[in-house]
Amino acid sequence: MTRRRLARTPVRGREAELAFVEARLDSLARGEGGIVRVEGPPGSGRTRILTEAAASAKRRGTRVFHGGADPDDRSLLGPLLEGLLSGEVADAARLRDLATSPGQRFWLLQELGDRLREAARGGPLLIVLDDLQWCDDLTLLAFHTVAAGLSSEPILWLVAVRGGSVPPGVRTTLDRIQRAGAYELVLGPLGDLAIARITEDVLGAVPDPDVLRVARRAEGVPLLLVELLDAMRGEGAVTIENGMARLPAGPGPVGRLSSVRRRLDLLSDAARELVETTAAMGSAVTVRLLAEALGRPSATLISAVREALDSDLLAERGDHLEFRHALIREAVEAGLPLSARHNAGKPRRHAAEALPESAASPAGPPVPPTDSAPTESTSTGGPVVDDGRRPAASDLTATAAVPDAEPGPGAPESGLSALEPKLSTREPGLSAREPGLSGREPDRSARESGFSAREPVATDGPERPRGSAGAVPLLRWTGPAARAHHPGAPAPSSGGLGPEAEARTRLGLARRLFCRSDFSEAVRHARTGAGLPGVPAALRARLTALLCLALSMSGELDAAEQAVAEALAAAAATGDRAAGATATVAASVVYFHRMDWSSAVRQADRAAALAAGREADPSAWIPEALWQGFLWNAAGRSAEALALAEAGVRNTRNQGRAAATRMWLANHARALLDAGRLTDARAAAEAATAVSDELGPGDFADAVLLPTLMRVALHTGDQEAVRAYAAEALRLRSADAPLLRDAGAWTTALTADSEGRPDRAMALVGDVTVALVAERPSLVGPLDPADAPVLVRMALRAGAHERAAAAADLAERRAALNPDVMILAATAAHARGLLANDLGHLLRAVRLYEDCPRPLARASALEDAGRKLAVTRRSEAVPYLDKALALYTRAGAERDALRVRRRLRAAGVRRRLSPAGHVEEWPELTAAEAGVARLVAQGLTNARVAEHLSLSPHTVGSHLRRVFTKLDITSRGELSRLAATRDSGE
Repeated sequence: MTRRRLARTPVRGREAELAFVEARLDSLARGEGGIVRVEGPPGSGRTRILTEAAASAKRRGTRVFHGGADPDDRSLLGPLLEGLLSGEVADAARLRDLATSPGQRFWLLQELGDRLREAARGGPLLIVLDDLQWCDDLTLLAFHTVAAGLSSEPILWLVAVRGGSVPPGVRTTLDRIQRAGAYELVLGPLGDLAIARITEDVLGAVPDPDVLRVARRAEGVPLLLVELLDAMRGEGAVTIENGMARLPAGPGPVGRLSSVRRRLDLLSDAARELVETTAAMGSAVTVRLLAEALGRPSATLISAVREALDSDLLAERGDHLEFRHALIREAVEAGLPLSARHNAGKPRRHAAEALPESAASPAGPPVPPTDSAPTESTSTGGPVVDDGRRPAASDLTATAAVPDAEPGPGAPESGLSALEPKLSTREPGLSAREPGLSGREPDRSARESGFSAREPVATDGPERPRGSAGAVPLLRWTGPAARAHHPGAPAPSSGGLGPEAEARTRLGLARRLFCRSDFSEAVRHARTGAGLPGVPAALRARLTALLCLALSMSGELDAAEQAVAEALAAAAATGDRAAGATATVAASVVYFHRMDWSSAVRQADRAAALAAGREADPSAWIPEALWQGFLWNAAGRSAEALALAEAGVRNTRNQGRAAATRMWLANHARALLDAGRLTDARAAAEAATAVSDELGPGDFADAVLLPTLMRVALHTGDQEAVRAYAAEALRLRSADAPLLRDAGAWTTALTADSEGRPDRAMALVGDVTVALVAERPSLVGPLDPADAPVLVRMALRAGAHERAAAAADLAERRAALNPDVMILAATAAHARGLLANDLGHLLRAVRLYEDCPRPLARASALEDAGRKLAVTRRSEAVPYLDKALALYTRAGAERDALRVRRRLRAAGVRRRLSPAGHVEEWPELTAAEAGVARLVAQGLTNARVAEHLSLSPHTVGSHLRRVFTKLDITSRGELSRLAATRDSGE
């Protein structure tokens, strides 16, 4: 009744917020989208703002999609699907099927983006999401991923979220959209004028001073204000005389408020009893005091406290519980039996005596009422909120770790230890089905059991060893490295953890840190775990194997080489194929950096065979296959590398493993780049970045993706993308891991060199060139063979002849040690030809590249040979430049093709666009883009085009975006009209 009354009464005190929303709707009508976040405490009018905005948008003719989350219905993607289906923008059955299939969720995000993009071409859209704090993780991921991908479209996202305590995943999402430029509307308490006007609206008369004094007890919360006024009128406390509302009997006690009654009715018996006991005891109580009053151990109140907090009846202040509002406490107390109310004084006095002075009194004066106004987010951090959920959780786990006074026999197991059986019912052995080691996702019950590794665990409590050991595999699976590295305490130590539990914890941490390229920390944890006494042989074998691999990747090749033999022997003794595979990869890495590529490839193939032969799917821990793919691609076995990457993407995607999928997509993107398929490489890299937000920055994928995207942008002449990737490279340059720093430096250097600043480029790659000369490991940058000529050219432009010579010398030494690897001979000849400005070496490089599936590297050698010939033998230069132009054009390397055309013009030759890469009727487009454009112009959807051309929907979308940009059009209708004109020959 109260919410319906709120919806009928005029909006008071939110005029500034509504005016701001109207301004954003005006901008939306002009084609400007964005995100507006409405945040406020329960009852502050968030939903009313959304309702008014949706009504205004509909009056303007804007399509509105409206969805809302429900705390009792956490169905995957439910709120977003509800909103999109309400506007008939999506196929309900298909999207719901994709949402419930773990292997298809990544493609669901792509399809959502494509559907919304298509819908926006028919006019601006308003997407409204209410109660974001109750959204499931997939909805949160879809929201910020899809919204970011559609930032240039005429789509306005209007989302509402409860202020104060929200789940960490929600807070992370809010911080991300704020950094992306979201606008904020923070709803504070209503001012006195708004309170008076609402009072008059509800009571139908002008309130006298006594009525206003009572109304101010709601402290400017609209919902509580209306409910308080309704209760006063319903109980006959208000009389209307001569248009004036009065209180003839004076202010009375607060009766039961309807919203409070509804929330109480939804609670379990245990949570309701806890709330009512809190009301009887006073304004702020500790969990221990509540446990004493209820006659129960503190640990048994965990679920009840969480339920009471989620209901918005209680809140936390420090380590105490209190009601969110004094009216809520009075309303709860009004529903207690008279005997409980009559005896409330004693518990309150007891509570006051037990609390510190600061907590025994009310929580201080209320926030001064003000009429809030919207602000545009300009800071880089999120809004300052009182995220109070964690302190009481700490109180619960801390008190659970200490036996209650006289707990009695048979007291239930306390704290997080009581929840541990829900995480895993298996013994902590080395079964391949162990969470975090197998290829399977942890049970849903484990993730939803109430256990949260983000919650503090008492560092000296008995539950810590089991909690930490169980948390790390889950965090390695699902979350950022920081949480796996710090699940409640600085690091595992012998205090409280048995040797086996500590070793298992360190194995999980070391693996996660390795995947995040933090090799030195991975070495530390693996070495410490392997050195613990009493660790089972199989577990020690895995730790030793991982130690070898981390040592090899951190550049400690001598130490890694010495440890490999021990690791292989330990794996053989225990029959552990997983440990054997990891140790064999370490051996391969050592061979690679010793420049014995044949042995490196042989060991990588053996490691992949061992990994594939063990019971668990190797994709959960995949250094073997990923390293094999990298080596194959580096050695010029492009077809095999592409097939392996495509299989890895397909398998991990079907199994719903986002982290592994992202790594395989990164490998796939790099292989496509080297194969000269720039558009496909960009699409694969963009697909990988679409899931990166879920996982956070800083892993192997970043070290491969960013240089790949930068190279594609440089080849295609996409200057906007170059600037964006250069900014992202700054983050990698400040990373802790040397691999990431090298990737960031190399990417930034490529940018500087392309801008004509070779001195700056060489300053940036100082560490990288040192790594090259010292043979220090790096999976990207100059250790790819084709990058050696790039580095030589860069150094020569900067006048750094010694560095250029060092790069050429290393390339030749590597080629001499591996005569069977043709690409090494080709790149060595190319590097030497550039260094010596020698035509013979350049022509030899051209011949050698003919047998290598590296079209861009071959085109570069052809261009360099043509450039050299053009100085004295211009006519002989033209065929080389023509071949280079054809290769660049076929690859879509528009910037390179333009440069070669200039060289040809200087040689007296003009060339039209090559038909190999372009279509006569569509000279602006590549053949692939023209094919997509023609099908779309015929009316096919992206999904149908993808099926017709055997492409992924994401690749089709990527092609289509570039078609629109190159043709300077904004709709499919324009494309259809243009296609009719061009294909008719007009």
